[in-house]
Amino acid sequence: MIHKIKTLPFVILLFFYSPFVFADDHENNEQFIKDREAILSMAGEFEVTFKFMETFAIKKDYELKKPYLAEATEIVFVVQDSPKNIILQHVLWLEDLERIVKHWKQEWKFEDRTLFEFVGNNSWKRRELTKKEAKGTWTQKVYQVDDSPRYESYGKWSHKGGMSSWQGSKTRRPLPRREYTKRKDYEILMAVNRHTITPLGWLHEQDNYKQVSQTGDILCREVGLNNYERTDLVDFSEAKKYWSNNANFWKHVSAVLNDKMERSKSIFSLKSEVDGGPLYRALFKLLQDTENEEERKVKASVIIESFLIDNES
Repeated sequence: MIHKIKTLPFVILLFFYSPFVFADDHENNEQFIKDREAILSMAGEFEVTFKFMETFAIKKDYELKKPYLAEATEIVFVVQDSPKNIILQHVLWLEDLERIVKHWKQEWKFEDRTLFEFVGNNSWKRRELTKKEAKGTWTQKVYQVDDSPRYESYGKWSHKGGMSSWQGSKTRRPLPRREYTKRKDYEILMAVNRHTITPLGWLHEQDNYKQVSQTGDILCREVGLNNYERTDLVDFSEAKKYWSNNANFWKHVSAVLNDKMERSKSIFSLKSEVDGGPLYRALFKLLQDTENEEERKVKASVIIESFLIDNES
């Protein structure tokens, strides 16, 4: 009995302090591992085709617009890779024009319970998921070219039949960049996104409804298919140089915007323009005009502050 009494505390301590007890169960879970592999496989060098087509009208007398088709080459960087948080940054390389465009960014979080949903008028509303709703899901938060928010949804990855695919919840989105300056007849896309990994790369499918926010009327349905195919025929050295030189600047911009958003109690809003121009234009100009990194960061914070709308007072 004396031997058992002396060893019992050691056994208890071993149990409570064992790394296997404190390790996150998800990190050894086959589903979780496959989810992460699928998300990370969207990084790399790609030739991309963007296709969008309005399929049928819902509002009477609405005339379907011509299909949209564009091609590009794009490199996707892994900006962050922690077990439950992966960030991918897209950078376009327009070889014919010898031009680099910082494109969209996607952030994935596992079982995240806080979302910011677009509600129109350059505003996003905080939504809290229940533990049950968030279980096993990944949120995908998509950022605009200036690292301000665009839309966010949540869903589960499926890996059945050798196919990895994620479908998000239906979510509101601002007008896409391809129509932002061309269309004034609707304000919101009601969209469902699907990401599917393929042998050649990955597909981004969209099922969209174009909605007028003031009346709630839906103009039409649109389908989108963005096809990312891996390539080793494109020289992305200029895009890599751009990201190497500017990654810290955009990390700062993102941190400032995310901090402001997280501090908002309910609604986060940005002005569409300040001094006659949008946020992305001001930040891109700052990068061109200012070389000193610390000066850039200070000025970026001031620019962002000027676009914020106080909804709490």
